[in-house]
Amino acid sequence: MRFMYRPARSQAQIDEPYARMRAEGLLPYAMYAFADPGLEDWRRVTAPEKGLLLRCEDAQGRLLACGLFSPLLGKIWQFDFTAFRESAHLAPLMARQAFAWIFDRQDCAGIMGLCPAPNRHAWRLAEAVGFNVLGRLPKACFYARKQNYVDGVLVLCTPRSLASATSLANGDSRAALK
Repeated sequence: MRFMYRPARSQAQIDEPYARMRAEGLLPYAMYAFADPGLEDWRRVTAPEKGLLLRCEDAQGRLLACGLFSPLLGKIWQFDFTAFRESAHLAPLMARQAFAWIFDRQDCAGIMGLCPAPNRHAWRLAEAVGFNVLGRLPKACFYARKQNYVDGVLVLCTPRSLASATSLANGDSRAALK
């Protein structure tokens, strides 16, 4: 199954994921560093000069997921990925294709993420997509709604680890030997 990926260009395309996250109750997870994230907070973190908000859409142009990609250091980018509830079961496939899109179209050697350890769904998705867990960082993530710091799981994906995970997902068991 293939999806369409395109950068959000208009303010409406940038704001739509925020509205969906709010309606589906996903904001506390997607924007965990904010106690009560508002639209202005969303617009500040998704401002085009800070990075790229990538939309994952079906063939009819319906938004299924989004990824926020920002240059971090050198050719290493950072990411946040959110799949909406109706398409959550497709999250690994959508994420793998989104990361491949970034590697193919951006000057990016690796994608790094820091997932709050209590958000097992986030870092397990990252592992399923081809990210390697680099370690656990004590008190690295601030959970605004609980007003405390929690451990973070540091993850990294390269074109090679993504290709290996994609091969495994497609049933090529030889990829694990590479």
